[in-house]
Amino acid sequence: MMLDPTQFLRARRRLIQAEGYLELGMSQHTLDQLDGLDDFGPLEPLAQLLRGKALWAQRRYAAAADSLLLAAQRIDSPHNRPAWLALSLYYRDIGAVDRAVESLARARGARAPGRRRSQPGERPSR
Repeated sequence: MMLDPTQFLRARRRLIQAEGYLELGMSQHTLDQLDGLDDFGPLEPLAQLLRGKALWAQRRYAAAADSLLLAAQRIDSPHNRPAWLALSLYYRDIGAVDRAVESLARARGARAPGRRRSQPGERPSR
C-alpha cells in the first residue's frame, strides 16, 4: 500500500526512533515504536530488520529469524547483508549448517544458491 506523504514521514520518524532505541540497547522500546504503527508501506522491510534485531537482543531467536528472513528477502542487495549475516548465526546455533552456510554466502555477496560455478577448463554456458 502506498502511503501519503504525511503517513510516509510518520513511518520514517518511527523507524528513526526505533533505530535510536536499538542503538541504546533498549530493545523493548524499539519494539514498542514498531508496534505503534500499523503500516510502514515501502519501509516495511526496514521495520522488519529492526524488529529482528530487537528480538535478537531479547534472545527471542526464532521470532527474530522470521523478521530477519522477511527483511533479507525484501531489501535489495547489498543492503540486506546484515539480515543474512544474523540469519546465518541463528541457523548455526540451531544446527542447520547448510542454511547457515547459504545465509553466510548471501551476506558475503556470493551468487544465488543453485547457480553452478564453472569447473576449470569448462566453457561458460550462454
